[in-house]
Amino acid sequence: MSKLDEVKGHQRVAAFLLSLEKGTRAKVMATMNPETVEFVAAAMIDLDPRLTDAGVIDLLKGDVARQLHGNSSVRSCGPDELQRMLTESLGPQRAEALVGQIKTRRERERPFLVLEHLNPFDVGRVLRSESHAVAALVLAHMPPATSAQILKVFESEAAIDVVRRMATLEPPSPDVLRSVAQHLAQQVAEAPEVIGDADPSARLKAVANLLNNAPPEMEQGVIAVLSESDISMAQELREYMFTWEDIATIDTRTMQKILGTVDTKTLSIALKGCSTEIEENILGNLSSRVREMVAEERELAGPVPMTEVAGARDDIMKNIRAMIEAGEFRPSKGGEELVA
Repeated sequence: MSKLDEVKGHQRVAAFLLSLEKGTRAKVMATMNPETVEFVAAAMIDLDPRLTDAGVIDLLKGDVARQLHGNSSVRSCGPDELQRMLTESLGPQRAEALVGQIKTRRERERPFLVLEHLNPFDVGRVLRSESHAVAALVLAHMPPATSAQILKVFESEAAIDVVRRMATLEPPSPDVLRSVAQHLAQQVAEAPEVIGDADPSARLKAVANLLNNAPPEMEQGVIAVLSESDISMAQELREYMFTWEDIATIDTRTMQKILGTVDTKTLSIALKGCSTEIEENILGNLSSRVREMVAEERELAGPVPMTEVAGARDDIMKNIRAMIEAGEFRPSKGGEELVA
């Protein structure tokens, strides 16, 4: 029952009712306390995702005193469906009043809900023309996955400034949030369609390049903030910050330390089809005996699928990124002066 331990009571009731046959659900809701119905009805729209996992509803049913037969899974219901459901259970007047209360509460708790249903790319294009403070305000109040998609549309320096502002944001009044949401929704609706705008992935690469040339504390701070809101985006940014092609730039001492963590079979596969610069930096930092072993295994392996090559390279990159995160290795910065 661990999946349900942290789920609130009205969320459990909402999931249980949604799993029941429509007629039974209406009868049960008609007997409930009006205040309870309000909270439960609101939860039916914003159903806790943990309650939609396969088998969870069966665990929930096991908590009730009597056995009821119904669906083995539940889903969130839309506003129109909720209106019909409440009308059947409570009558049209009570249903309309309750839906109005739920709408008001949702607007207060999720002021930018109207933007959540729009294309993140379109929202991002509009937010780029707003101040960074406004962008941070909006992204801080939206689901992390949506905010991450929107953030990819920003220029590199702007994206970092927005993330920094999100971390220190002081929420304004509900009236201000509502006003900003209405303004932005209108801006998105009136914005002309843009064809061929910059690839969001290219912008994330630009952020990575900027962080590679930023002080270590700034790099760590941005990665930490992104990790809290969107782990996948933070991981993607880490991957852009040091790639397979960058191996050609690693100094001798660090390269030898990295190679000490990689077996010869992985090296023999990873080297297939790589650039001359990378191959020279890897082989040049191996002992003659190990270099011969790699060459022999490489020849014996013959042609291999690119997926296998990519897998071998990924194993090496994981070791390198682990060293970077542990502070054992920091990539040289573009334009950084070297001293003897």
